[in-house]
Amino acid sequence: MRAGAQGWRSSRGLGAAASASAPPLPQPLPQPLPRAGRLRPQGEVAPVSGARFPRLEERFAWPWQGVDYSPAYLCFLLYFFIICSYVVNLGQAAMGAAILAITMGSKDRWRFPAPMFLMAAFMVIITLTFKSSAYRNYVWAPLEDMYKVFLIMLVGISVLNSRPRLRFFMFFALGTYALFPVRGGVFNWFIYSAATQGRVAWNNLFLNPNDYAALMLFPLGLCLVVFTGERSKIIKQLSFVGLAVMPMIIFMTQSRGAIIALAAGGLAYLVLQGKGRAKAILAVGGIAVVVVVFAPSSVWSRLSSLKSAGESGNLETANDNRSAEQRFEIWKVAWNVHNAYPITGVGWAAYPNAHSDFSRRSGIDVIARGARDAHNTYLSVLAETGWVGFTLWSGMLALIVMPAIRAMQRVRAYAPEYAQQIKLLLLSLLAYGVCAVFGSFAAMSFTYLHLATIAALTTVTNAEIDAFQHGARQRRGT
Repeated sequence: MRAGAQGWRSSRGLGAAASASAPPLPQPLPQPLPRAGRLRPQGEVAPVSGARFPRLEERFAWPWQGVDYSPAYLCFLLYFFIICSYVVNLGQAAMGAAILAITMGSKDRWRFPAPMFLMAAFMVIITLTFKSSAYRNYVWAPLEDMYKVFLIMLVGISVLNSRPRLRFFMFFALGTYALFPVRGGVFNWFIYSAATQGRVAWNNLFLNPNDYAALMLFPLGLCLVVFTGERSKIIKQLSFVGLAVMPMIIFMTQSRGAIIALAAGGLAYLVLQGKGRAKAILAVGGIAVVVVVFAPSSVWSRLSSLKSAGESGNLETANDNRSAEQRFEIWKVAWNVHNAYPITGVGWAAYPNAHSDFSRRSGIDVIARGARDAHNTYLSVLAETGWVGFTLWSGMLALIVMPAIRAMQRVRAYAPEYAQQIKLLLLSLLAYGVCAVFGSFAAMSFTYLHLATIAALTTVTNAEIDAFQHGARQRRGT
């Protein structure tokens, strides 16, 4: 479901790769980290005897230690707090202050990495087609919101430029999720019994159960990062609670797309885990037990009805108020819209108008009629921006994911824990991408916050490796 035009306070915002400079590193610690038999890329230096890749967690026990709290960074944190909590209407002011602080300040500077060039080109395309389409949108708010998204992406890339800042941001984000969306869902279910048709949700952007479930996947990835990376027992215990509660919430929403995405991410985690797979299986099994115990029986009936419908090939047999059948018909309409406007699409935010027209044509069931959303991120972008916009948008994603994979491979020999952090965020993004098959998230800021976090972590990791290798060459006298 496309988020409403809520501007800076909406979930529309952030993503891209960060081009950060190397953060200050502590002096090398004793004991090398050997990795025998590993083939290194040309120019990469093997760990030096007597030196070890410095880990921030070894120097600072708590996430808030060692952080450079610049004005722009603090405003960025305030913005994130506002779009998660909705306690004050200051999201636009917070982001505006962050933009001003980066522009006028000396601690942070604007960074424009490769993915942002593709995002800029994407913005040009949607601007040119916004009013030129036959299915034009007469309200400027959706386009204005995407420009705000673009600026928020740049701010996130610019301020998440060191590992201490990234570490605290992940900790701060989890705390914000726990205090508001997660707490709200738990209270609505167990205390207030405020569930719509047995499906739990919260409020504002988290009001729709499907969107609410999808938006739990990013903090779930952060929870895994904190649980595996932090050394404090208190933080690890709290993050483990989150690892049990958030999957339970996803099941309580009865969002089949999110449940499938969660299963896909969990399966990929077990397959790619390698060393320590036995512990991973035990952990996943323990979380599964919690989910099975607390998940309502309606979840299993909803899933089983869809399974039987899939096996019979007749979606009408699914006992879900024709939800699955309706979604399939909507996808047919979205594909027909794309085929009619394959190059540049029908224009940004114009799809509901086009859907209303195309759904009345022959071959489409009446259940799909009306000005509806595509209920699929990829079909939505394809129908609204055509192959031109879709190529730019997906290229931006690729320029974030592929460097992250390479950074994960580079850092594994020096600090396996940091490689694990990148992998876990990528797996949560994979789950979110699977969930995007069943919902439209291209205009949600949390989509780009997730991408920005991965991109920033990639850039910081590469900078740390480069700095460490440079120091290794100096110690070798080369």
